[in-house]
Amino acid sequence: MHRFFLRLCALLVLLHFPAHATNFTYGAWTFTLPEGARESVQDGIRAFGYDNAVYLFTPPEPLGGRTLEAVAAATMKDITQNNAGQLQAGSKRTAEGGLVILPFTGAVTDPRTGQSNIQTYFFFAKNDQWGLALLMMNAGANAEEAMAPLGSVQFSPDRPSAQQNDAPTPPRLPALPWATPAQNRTVSSVPGMDFPAARKKGLDPKHDLLPDVFDCYFVGEYSGDDVRAMSPTPDLRLQVSASGTYALNDGAARSSGRWTTRKEGGKTRSIGLEGPITNSRTYINGMDSGQEFNATHAASKRDVRCYQAGPGAELLRLELTRKRIGNETLTCQDAGGGAPYTLTFGDGTYSTPRGSGRTRLGLSGSGSGWQGLARFTGGPFDLSAGEMTEDTEGNRTLSISEKMTESRGFWYTSTTTTPIALCRAKTTPKPAPIYGRSAAPRTGLKGGPDGLFVSLQNHPYMSGLILLQNYQLELSLFRPDGYLLADIDPTQLGGLPDCARTKPNGDPFCDRYELTGGKLRMQDHDLTWNDAEAFKITPAGFTLGDTTYSRALPVKAADLAGVFSTEDFRGNGPIGGALGGGAGVYNSLSSGYQFTKNGKFNWKYSSTTTTLISPSLITGGGVSGGGGNTRRDGGQGSYSLKDNWLTLTFSDGRTQRLYVYSQPAADLKNDPTLGNRLNIGGTWLNRAPEK
Repeated sequence: MHRFFLRLCALLVLLHFPAHATNFTYGAWTFTLPEGARESVQDGIRAFGYDNAVYLFTPPEPLGGRTLEAVAAATMKDITQNNAGQLQAGSKRTAEGGLVILPFTGAVTDPRTGQSNIQTYFFFAKNDQWGLALLMMNAGANAEEAMAPLGSVQFSPDRPSAQQNDAPTPPRLPALPWATPAQNRTVSSVPGMDFPAARKKGLDPKHDLLPDVFDCYFVGEYSGDDVRAMSPTPDLRLQVSASGTYALNDGAARSSGRWTTRKEGGKTRSIGLEGPITNSRTYINGMDSGQEFNATHAASKRDVRCYQAGPGAELLRLELTRKRIGNETLTCQDAGGGAPYTLTFGDGTYSTPRGSGRTRLGLSGSGSGWQGLARFTGGPFDLSAGEMTEDTEGNRTLSISEKMTESRGFWYTSTTTTPIALCRAKTTPKPAPIYGRSAAPRTGLKGGPDGLFVSLQNHPYMSGLILLQNYQLELSLFRPDGYLLADIDPTQLGGLPDCARTKPNGDPFCDRYELTGGKLRMQDHDLTWNDAEAFKITPAGFTLGDTTYSRALPVKAADLAGVFSTEDFRGNGPIGGALGGGAGVYNSLSSGYQFTKNGKFNWKYSSTTTTLISPSLITGGGVSGGGGNTRRDGGQGSYSLKDNWLTLTFSDGRTQRLYVYSQPAADLKNDPTLGNRLNIGGTWLNRAPEK
């Protein structure tokens, strides 16, 4: 321990870090970490995992008249669960510019797990604000190498200003000729450079930035905010050049910058951006509609997301337009039950028969996508927020809930989400883009398997040092001309693509398979080929190696009547008499369906989840999620069944189309009771025994 303490003191006067390193700038923080540090974010706290070590950086917080020593003592007490007594303090010093640094280090034992790791705390203070850079190392870490990057950390928070939240909104993007995509580049066309054309030029569209136009959107209105105004208009437009430069139109002026590639293992894996938009390391998402990537607008420090012009940008505009919370009247039901009531939105207001209040409507750019968002002040929904979703049929759902977060320091945080109400409206269905204008390349194969098949696939995974087997039923679509879709999400079956056509990015919608000499091999999404396996046709479908593919057969209406639940009734005690038969079983369910022989249905759904941010960030690979949530939903109406398609028509006008199939016959030989199971919309349900 004495050696670690001496090393900590040396860090206060030495700047030393590995030669292969990456520079990062996030808000008030500037630091250098070893190449390959993996980033994650939770509640604004950035964590970087690297070789049995995790670095965390907290956002600036006001000292509020407290001393840095008092803040440090309280923070370490919370983080270590009252085990901060083993941490030794280094020498407090004041660096250039008034920056105060207060270090601590020591071995800390987690009281819940008994595991011990080395923790090094650097508390910084400047401009009456403080922040913490924390390093945690487990027993396998190279301590000298892990501690060295702390000598590069800089903390420069802005001085608080009452005007910070009144930053002017940048002007909207004009249609400048130099950056305007061709007029025929719509959702039915292709990008300026599609993926097959990129590969012919030696580029990997999954990782290399393609020379094309990109439309960029601010995620939030201010730095650190994830809510933007409900506008589908791009804020920035980027013109990427193959020479490693780019030009940017920010709505007021044209500027330029540079981009570079980063290689790992001899292959391009990420890019770096310098200039008016920056990112020391960003990864390209090669989507079906084109490329996407994230960056930061250097002038405003705001996060932006950029989408390749053409299909990708047009589809995003359609998505943002559909996800804007509009002026339609919604019908609401409180989470605790009661009579339905209406909800309407005005100019910054909302109104219900129970009262009115203020609301702020926007688009949330948090997570991996965009979502309509309403934040309420005053009235019956005071301090609540609503998230809006919409399906392809035009069924809109606004889920209103109240989120309570309890935080001790910044590490141990629990969040509880309490549902308040569920509001719905029926709008015009979202228009379907014209995909697949071009024909997919011919494979030369004829007579391959044709149809939708169910198979039991093994997806093993590591749990510690143990390899566990994980068998899952999967749906696969085979076409006789050599194309297939594997591991299909049953909820997406209503919109399966045409394997004979191409995606907007120019690639075929479906993967390839080859059938020669009684053997079949499949192509993965990354265009690599799996090993060929023996192929044999059977009465129920076919076999591929040791895997059986059974044809998904239509479900008969007679097999649907009854009660189905996510609960497993086998071994749960007497069902019929105790609960009053099928109807009684349904009334006691937390989740399930009741189908009658005359075409009526009832549906209910209830789910509760709770998690806690884990203190074992090293083994978890970064900041893990936390929170609690309870969701309830339900409805009734009429249903129709044709082949494998179940159509639900709710009494409020909503419609839902679900794919239904039963357990493959091959599985019933080993366990006949599986014949009581149905897969409805991707979820396996068990039939409740009749009375």
